[in-house]
Amino acid sequence: MEELLFLMLIAGIMASWFWSIGWEYLHDPSVGLLLESPTEIAVRLALGIIAAALTFVPVYKEIAQAGGEMWVSYVVAFQNGFFWEAALDAVVRHFTG
Repeated sequence: MEELLFLMLIAGIMASWFWSIGWEYLHDPSVGLLLESPTEIAVRLALGIIAAALTFVPVYKEIAQAGGEMWVSYVVAFQNGFFWEAALDAVVRHFTG
């Protein structure tokens, strides 16, 4: 089960990345799809896994202790992967703002 949760977390990170690339493409299709270098992709993925996993573990424990539905854990894992950058930006703004 934990492996599938981890895969959902990765899927959320990748979906967020493709979401931003897609919106940039829709904004100006003449530029084409702007993919990053393999190194930048690897760094983005690594940071996403670290940040999203740190926020997901406490949430998962709460769901498990409350006897919540199993599908909720998968949705929350995907959500944590998708929104990890927004959460990190909010924390940075709180301490620098």
